This record gives sequence, C-alpha cells and structure tokens, in this order.
Amino acid sequence: MSLAGKRSQTAHGSFFLPCAAGEGDRAKRGGGGRPGGSPNETCARWMTQSTRAKGGENRGRGPFHPPCGGGWGALLLAALVAIASPAFAKPQRVVSLNLCADELALRLADPGVVKSVTWLSQDPLSANMAAEAAALPANDGHAEEALAYRPDLVLVGPFADPASIALLRQVGAPVVEVGAPQTFDGVRRQIRDLAAALGETQRGEALVAAMEARLAGVVIDPSRPRLKAVVLRPNGFTVGPGSLVDEILARAGLDNLAARLAIAADEQVPLEIVALLGADILILDRDENSAPSLADAALDHPAIAALAQRMTIVSLPARLWTCGGPEIAEAVERLAAAARAREATQ
Repeated sequence: MSLAGKRSQTAHGSFFLPCAAGEGDRAKRGGGGRPGGSPNETCARWMTQSTRAKGGENRGRGPFHPPCGGGWGALLLAALVAIASPAFAKPQRVVSLNLCADELALRLADPGVVKSVTWLSQDPLSANMAAEAAALPANDGHAEEALAYRPDLVLVGPFADPASIALLRQVGAPVVEVGAPQTFDGVRRQIRDLAAALGETQRGEALVAAMEARLAGVVIDPSRPRLKAVVLRPNGFTVGPGSLVDEILARAGLDNLAARLAIAADEQVPLEIVALLGADILILDRDENSAPSLADAALDHPAIAALAQRMTIVSLPARLWTCGGPEIAEAVERLAAAARAREATQ
C-alpha cells in the first residue's frame, strides 16, 4: 500500500488516552510547544466536547478533530468525513514524530503546514533542515503530542511504537509511516509517496529531479580500477552489502571492502580487521565538529591516526545517509571527490 493510501486507515472503538505521558522529556529540555495548555487540560476539553457529541449537541456542526483521547462513533464519523472531504485532501495540520519524516515534510509542504517536528531535527549536527525545524515547536515523538495539534496527518517512522500508531488511528488521525529505504530506488519512491500524501506531487518530482541532477554530475570513469573503502561508525560498526550506504559507496565509484567479510548490513568490526583490509579510503561516520563521546572512541583511536599514513581518511556526517532523502547526493559527491583526491596522489 502506498503512503497516500495509508492516510485513510483508521480504527473504530473506544480508547482512553494517557494524556500526561511524555512530559518528562519536555521538562528536561525546558521547551514548550504544546498548544492550548497542558495535555490534561487538552484532554479535559476534548472529553467535554466528546460528551456533547455523544448526546447529539454537536450534530450538524462542522467536522471535529479531537486533539486527544476517545473513539466514540459520532466523533469518529466526523473525523472520517473530514478526512474524506475534498476540502481536506491536502493536509493543513501536519505533525511529524520522526526525524527523517521531519526533513521530507519540511522540504515538501507549504510554510505553516507542518505544526511540530521532533527535537532531533533541530540539532544541526544530526539534521539537514535544522534551521527550518528550529522555527517550529518540538516534540518527543509521543502520540498525545501529535493529537494536541488536531492534525489531519501524522508522520511516523519505521520504529514507532505500534501502540502509538494504533492510538492515533483509533481516534481518527490519518497516519503515514515513513520507512528506511535501503536503495536509491527506495529513496525516490519514498519522496514521491510522501509528496502524494501531502498533496504535493509536483514538489516531489522536483525534489527527485534535483537529486538526480546532482547524481548525474558525479561521473565515474569505468576504465579505472575502483578504489577500496571501508566505513567505520560509532561503537566500531561498519556497513556491508544490502544497505543504502553500500549503494552510496558504489555510486561514488568505491568498492566496499566490508562486503568481503560476509557480514550483515550493519555489524561491528575490530580495528585490527580494518587495518588489515588494505583500504584506500577509510570513511569515518561522524561530523568533524561533533563533541567527543564514548561511542566515538573507536573513531578517535590512535590506530586511526596511524592508518592515515597509508589511507585517505574522510569524515562524513551521518545526517547525509541516516535518512533516505535527497541528501544522499551530497554524500556521493563528497566521496567521489575524496576518491579523485586519492587517485591524484597515486
């Protein structure tokens, strides 16, 4: 089923929403962003409205989008009518609960349509659209935060809590699940699918076309031997075949040596093995401006500095390939440039 098709999926039945969940994370950050008071106040207002709807007071009025809780028949019917109405075919109140969905929605939707994004997308070291995201209220990825905005579309990621997705659909909130593409074709398809869900198919095509133009600008001479490369991620992980990163390396004209180790797409590899692989280019999966951390200890090991004497060391921020979006073109460009610089020294 396409993402656009998933928008219309809903579930019937009654449900009580634990409205206060997730407030701890926001308190720690000291941020706000939830409209219309606390989550319990929001739910209290909704409960009052839903009780009236149950008694018939709201019948004949416009469709009502509950910010929180409930799933009574009249209310769900109103929500379903609003979703199916041509006037609401193009979402106007979008909430994203996933970093990768944040970035695509901010690229594709009209200004003001996206009402809230995850706090992760506001970190310039982790996100590509941090400046745009910083202007919006942040959320912690919780269902009740999304419902507080009375959304007509909620975007979730591949690892979202199934109970949260079920809750959103039960109260009539259309949900689109954004995946984690492992191929360039998957990236193109996801951009187009989400653009269709947002009612912005032309922008989706334009975004794909811009990405394709950048990729077309990376010309690899097929007659030259491919340089050998290996990726080292925090905590000593690498990337093998069957991954988006593996395809990025191939498009940049590099041979991923991890494929020779018969490992899965994402697995730890000792530094001794990295040193023995005989790579031309060692790609460190991090931003050069990132703060030191235990996870990055393997990337700062003295052995890495020693390997720099016989390998080209390239730092590539994870934000360029963590999400399947148009930023993969920049990752290809950077790696291809590193390959050309390496060839010039040989």
